[in-house]
Amino acid sequence: MVPYKFSDKVWPTSTGYTYPNIWAVEKTTGPDRLIIAPSSDQVGLMIELASVLPEPFGILYVLLVSRCDNAPGRYQSPYPIDRSELESFLSQFKDYFENDGRHHIWIMSLPLNATLVYDNHNVIYAYGPIQEYTHSLVRRNFKRGEVKFPSPHTHEYNQEFDEREKEIFNYWDWLQYPLHALDD
Repeated sequence: MVPYKFSDKVWPTSTGYTYPNIWAVEKTTGPDRLIIAPSSDQVGLMIELASVLPEPFGILYVLLVSRCDNAPGRYQSPYPIDRSELESFLSQFKDYFENDGRHHIWIMSLPLNATLVYDNHNVIYAYGPIQEYTHSLVRRNFKRGEVKFPSPHTHEYNQEFDEREKEIFNYWDWLQYPLHALDD
């Protein structure tokens, strides 16, 4: 079975759920945000969206479920990173981020206070320069539309990514914080 992180099936299947490359503007209690539902290459899109943001960046790795006895929690990069470090980190763990549902990954542009969140529902929330993000989406032929999570759905925690979970915990000397109630 091919690994995937999110499915619209309650019982195991051979494929995950795929969105149709759509995006929408969502109202929040603060500024509006985008919700982006890519069909594939979520990490590549995160890198492209981050390209309009100034460095340095912070990374927040949110572990919801561990298969390796790591404590669920929020893990913050121990220092601000530059664009090349961001792209290297995301590229190194691309397969894990895109094909396993045990986590979320956040990218924060520290000077702009803009955030990109790739969550375990395989969508990206984009806070910050919405107009610039939208230009990237239009170039990629994304269409504006309603993003809905299938119900019911499942999140997959794939054994073949257990080593990647271990590797991510050895990547930095992470600063650990407890999960927030809204993390899942």
